[in-house]
This record gives sequence, C-alpha cells and structure tokens, in this order.
Amino acid sequence: MQKFVFSLLTTLFISVSIQAQTAQEWMEKLSHTYQNIPTYYIQFDLVETGSSAVHKGEIFAAKERYSLDVMDIKQMYDGKTLYTVSKEDKEVTISTPAADSDDLLTPTKVLKMYKTGFKLELEKTETIKGEKVQFVKLTPTSKSEIKMVQVGIKTKSNSLYTYKETYQNGHTRTLTVKDYLENLIIPRALFKFDQSKYEKDGYVVTSI
Repeated sequence: MQKFVFSLLTTLFISVSIQAQTAQEWMEKLSHTYQNIPTYYIQFDLVETGSSAVHKGEIFAAKERYSLDVMDIKQMYDGKTLYTVSKEDKEVTISTPAADSDDLLTPTKVLKMYKTGFKLELEKTETIKGEKVQFVKLTPTSKSEIKMVQVGIKTKSNSLYTYKETYQNGHTRTLTVKDYLENLIIPRALFKFDQSKYEKDGYVVTSI
C-alpha cells in the first residue's frame, strides 16, 4: 500500500502544470512553474486494469505539506510528521522520515526525479472532448517494475488531462484529473492529525 501511495503522489506532484516544445523543456517549465504555486487542489478518478470500479480521490497541497484521500487511504504530511491512515484496517502509522528518506515524498523531491530517472519523449497529439491533448512518454532508465508512463496534457490550459502507468506485468493504472485549482486558501487544520479522534473511533495508532 505504501508503494501505491508513493506512486500516486508522484503522479499528482509531477503533473501540475506543463508547457513545452520538447519533453526536456516541458519538465524544466514544470519545475519552474510548480515551485511558484503556493497551494493547489486536485480531484481525480483512478482506474486499474481488471476493474470497472472508478475510485474518487483528492489532494490538497501547500508547498511541502499535503493531504491525500483516495480509496481507503488517507495520508497527511505537516512538514515534519507523516500520518498514513488505513480506513479498511482501522490503523494509523505515524513516522518522522528524514528529508532524504525514500519513505517521504514531497513536491520538491518529485520535481528532481525526472532529471535522472526517465527518458522523455513527445508522442502524438489528439483532440479529446473538444480539447487538444499532447501525450508525453516517460521510460525508466534503470530496472523498474514500471515499463512506461504516459502523460496527457491539455495544451490550452497547460494542465494534466490523464496519467497512465504501465507495469512490466501488463497491469495499468490510469488517473484522470476532474478538477484542478491553484492558489486557494487551505485551512492549516487539514494537515493536522487529531490522534484522540481516531483512537475514539477505534483506530490503532502506531509510531515507527
């Protein structure tokens, strides 16, 4: 489940705003643009191979802090402590990962990942539901369970339309953005964890 959350956050953080003539220019523009966004909100649909279910999700982010809610997982990071809530298992894991830890994913870290981890390639352009969409292919440059990633970009708004991961075993995971907002006011309480509330609801809280 931790891998799933990491993958999902990578999807969301790496796809906030894009505008480029080439794949490399696109990523450089992305890095510059994203670092200047104080806050954002993304509402999305998530579909996986072999399932007709559409999972709704959303994320609020303010620089390094974020609150993610999708399927039975809720994750919050307040800039220091990471809280992962499993609604299905009624468990909460609390950790304080180091800034360079693989267990911690923040927008700043994700913006650096593309520079060494992927080969970038511009693909076809399509018109979908009246909007022009440019597709970009990202291929891992080292051994990975992910075969490729395809990003669909709305060229008019320079925003994410869809993000699709294809794994070596043929499994796919597709995220489609349904709503996206920038520069909104996000209550600080959204990034705070109320331990007493979860314990009252029967959750087991564990610090690691």
